[in-house]
Order: sequence, then C-alpha cells, then structure tokens
Amino acid sequence: MIDIHVIINQIAVLFLIMAIGFIIGKLKILTPEGNKILSKVVLFVTLPCTILSSVLNNEMDISVGDTLFFLLLSFLAYLIAFAISIPVVRFTGGNKKIHGLLNYMAVFSNCAFMGFPVVMAVFGAETAFYIALFNIPFNLLTFSIGIFLISGKGSGFKPKQFLNTTLIVAILAIPVAVTGLKAPYVISETLRIAGSMTTPCAMILLGSTLAYVTLKDVFSEWRIFPVSALKLIIIPVITWFIFKQFVTNDLMLGILVVLSSMPTAAMSAMLAVEYKNKEHVASSGVFLSTLLCGVTVPLVIFLLL
Repeated sequence: MIDIHVIINQIAVLFLIMAIGFIIGKLKILTPEGNKILSKVVLFVTLPCTILSSVLNNEMDISVGDTLFFLLLSFLAYLIAFAISIPVVRFTGGNKKIHGLLNYMAVFSNCAFMGFPVVMAVFGAETAFYIALFNIPFNLLTFSIGIFLISGKGSGFKPKQFLNTTLIVAILAIPVAVTGLKAPYVISETLRIAGSMTTPCAMILLGSTLAYVTLKDVFSEWRIFPVSALKLIIIPVITWFIFKQFVTNDLMLGILVVLSSMPTAAMSAMLAVEYKNKEHVASSGVFLSTLLCGVTVPLVIFLLL
C-alpha cells in the first residue's frame, strides 16, 4: 500500500525548489537570458549524464526479453497518449505551434523526479530499472518529435536539431540497458553526480520563468486545464484499459500506469524557453499539474491498481 506522504513530500520538494528559482528570478539573479543558458546546460549536459547513470547503475535481475518487452510497452504508452491528445488539443484553438506545445505537455510526464520515488514507494526499490527504461523513450521522443512539436513548423526548425547529445545518449542507453553493461566507478560516479543536478536546475529554471509572469497570467491561460485533465486522468485511465487487455505482468502494468499519471514534464518549460514558444504557458501547465497530482496520482493508484 502506498504511503500518501511520499507523494506529498515529493510535491513539496518540487515546489520548494521551484520557489527558490522564483525568488532568484524576482531578484534578477537569474535573468531571462540566464534562463536560456541554464536551459542549455540541463538539456545537453546534465540530462545526458542522468540517462547514462540510470542504466549503468541497474541492480535489478531482469531478462533481456523482459527488458525489450518493457521498452516496447513504454513506446506504446507514448503512442497511446499522442493518439488521445492530438484530437483533443485541436479543439483548443490557436496555431500549430501552440498545439505542438500543448501536445507535448499532455503526453510527456515528470517520469524521473516524481516517477522514481513514487513508483518505488508503490512497487519496491528494485523497480528503479524499469523507471530508467521508461525514461529512454521519453528522451528519444523528447529530443526528436518533442523538439519538432515545440519549435513549430516554419519557425526556424532545422533537421540538425535532432543531432544533440541527449538524443545520442538516449539511443546509446538502449544497448547498455539490454546488455547490462557496467562502467568503472570513477565514470559511473561522475555521471551520477553530474546527473543529480538535472532536477534541481530544471525546477529552478521553472520557478525563474514563472517569476517573469503574473499569477493572473498563470491561470488565465485556460488551455492548461484540459491539458492537465488529459495528463493526470484521461491518458492514464485509457492506458490502463488498453494494456490490461494483453499485459499479464501486473508489475509492468502498474509501473506503466503510474508513470503515465505523473504531472507534466518540467522539460516542457525548458524546451519552450529554448525554442521561444510561450514559455509562460508551459511553466503554468507544469505548475498546475504538479499541484493537482497530489490528489490525482493516489486516486489513479487506488482505483486502477
């Protein structure tokens, strides 16, 4: 049985780090130009370290077949989410660029910082490797389709944007995960420490971005409400219903559903800053969905699992 305090504590940590970013943004310690620099550091330096560290430090005894099967299910979970979000987002109005951002926000979850502690609290610490596997398609899709969606067609997008360190590392992580490859302590520890900066830097960036918009602006963007409903309730329920028909491994099913129910990825705010696509909408969506997940995540777990 999940301890509700685990979820509450993780949400509290998220908001406190976000508050630090908000304060230093208000004090102009971190300016909009600084946000762009910090965004690049997280996206293309610390995040690749996080990805490699997560698969190199696997302690779970899982077969190659189960590893590949779970990876396949993870990709399918994203396909299901896109199939649900695309037609719904089209009815929110606006242009293709805002549609791309909203689709990203509805599909991609905070499956790392929120995902690891919550899933391990529900299913046990040994499931960390499954979460690491789920984050591989997250990064593959974020730094390919995600960039295309958020940058917007005709807004300066170039195919070479696909070729970045994070996407390359996410691809390399697949054979590392399947083969169970290990790295020397010096390398693995370096990656772990560098990767540990990803979450605090991402949340500080989110808070700093919010510092440059008013609270009225945060909640006046009505599109974040249906997107949050998609992300937190509709997509996890439909994902559960589809997977329930053929996934006989209850552990895999449960992990996939819980990870699908996490709030909007903070990455949406960083990419919105990077590609100049209504960063206040992305930041507001992350803020709202993270606030609401304290209610929706336990609800999804208790009703479906």
